[in-house]
Amino acid sequence: MNRRTFLSAALVAPVVAALAACGDPDQVPAGTTPGTTPGTGPGSIPTTGVSHSTTAEDVVLKLSYEGGFVPAGYAFVNTPTLLVSGDGRVFTQGAIPAIFPGPLLPSVLVRSITEDGIQALLGIAQVHGLLATPPDYTGGDGIADAPNTVVTIDAAGGSFVHSGYALGIDSPESPTRQALLDAATKLADIETAAGAANLGADQPFEAQTYRFQARAIDPTELTNQDPAPSVVEWPAATGVSLAAATTCARVEATTVGSLFVDAKQNTYFQEGDVVYQLAVAGVLPGDPPC
Repeated sequence: MNRRTFLSAALVAPVVAALAACGDPDQVPAGTTPGTTPGTGPGSIPTTGVSHSTTAEDVVLKLSYEGGFVPAGYAFVNTPTLLVSGDGRVFTQGAIPAIFPGPLLPSVLVRSITEDGIQALLGIAQVHGLLATPPDYTGGDGIADAPNTVVTIDAAGGSFVHSGYALGIDSPESPTRQALLDAATKLADIETAAGAANLGADQPFEAQTYRFQARAIDPTELTNQDPAPSVVEWPAATGVSLAAATTCARVEATTVGSLFVDAKQNTYFQEGDVVYQLAVAGVLPGDPPC
């Protein structure tokens, strides 16, 4: 199985089990009393079910595919397949236009999720052993340039990061790797995993803050590109120097206006005599500070 086939399968594989029950109909999340129903208000503090943060800045659960053989800047802007914040929002990847040049900013969608929906997702994590210290996920030996499947959870009084390299490519997988793969496959199908009734309508994510990385380029790289690239002047009013942003920098959306929204993949930015290529993404909950 090649990497593209693997990633596609991981993202769209159907979920057969009824996820609200999380497998065994008699099994309930830790701390839940059989017959009770968790709170239903987005961001509410659960009185039953799995405890978690209810603040906007905190991540309750995240599914991402990280690493592998990717172009320069891709890893920096790589957005999670699924991210649930404490205040009851779900962030997912939007459609990627099959054109070049596409937009500079990665497409991200956001919608609301009820507490029942969050508990359904955490129930999947618990059933697959993810609300615990990560076991040995060793595997994928002999497979080059594959990504890591990473499930990050901050709930039940702990923080847990489960990461498996080249997950789903080995056949058969070890029991621990198979459990992580099964959980990731179910979580990626958010409609089934959380229950469609527990989700609001998708909306384009409008970032309040951007994080970006600047790479100085040789101007000769711009010659003979088709279609022809555009070079725009970096606004000094941002107060951020591109020369100092080679690793990471942040800028408020109100400062740059539509600069990033209007930019394409072949848009470059000039500061003084130097031309830069930027990797840019909207800041999501849990993103580390630059």
